Amino acid sequence: MTDQELLELFLTRSEAAVPALQTQYGPYCRTIAAQFLADSRDVDECLNDVWLSVWRAIPPAIPEHFKGWLAAVVRNRAIAMGRENSRRPPTVDEAALELAPCLPPGNGPEGAAQYRALADAVERFLRAQPKDARIAFVRRYWYADPVEETARRLGWSVSKTKSALFRTRNRLRAQLQKEGFL
Repeated sequence: MTDQELLELFLTRSEAAVPALQTQYGPYCRTIAAQFLADSRDVDECLNDVWLSVWRAIPPAIPEHFKGWLAAVVRNRAIAMGRENSRRPPTVDEAALELAPCLPPGNGPEGAAQYRALADAVERFLRAQPKDARIAFVRRYWYADPVEETARRLGWSVSKTKSALFRTRNRLRAQLQKEGFL
C-alpha cells in the first residue's frame, strides 16, 4: 500500500486506516519509540497514543512526506512519555548533552518564529553535508542511536563515527554562529 492510499483511508475515515497503518509502519514506529523508551510496555502505550493521534490529525492535516511526519509524531510522543515517566534510555540524554553546545539556549520571547528559523538553519546545514555525515548526525541526534549502532549502520569504526560526529557538530556550531543563532 502506498502512502497516498494510506492517507486516502484516513481522509475518508475508513475503519481500515489504523490497521493498515499498523501493518505498513508498525515495526518502523516501534523501532523509533524503543530508542526513546526503555520499557516495552511504554513502547506499546506510546504506539497506541500515536495511532489515535494520527486518526485525529488526518484530516485536517495532510502530510506531504507521510513517513517522516509519522516518525516525528512517534518520536515526540516517545520523548514526552520518557519525560513523564522518567524512564528514558541513557542514549537520549547522552545525545542531547553532545548536541547542546551547538544550539542556542532557551526559546526567548520570539518563541515559535525563532524555533522555526533555527530548524530551517539546521536543515540547510544538513543538506550541505556529505551523505554519510548527514546519516550519522540524524541517526545519533534524531533517532538517538548509540554511537556503536550508528557506526555499525555505516560500516565505520566507533572511533571514526565519534570523530565524524564531533566534526559535524563543530561545523554546525560555526554555521549557527555565522547566522547569528549563537
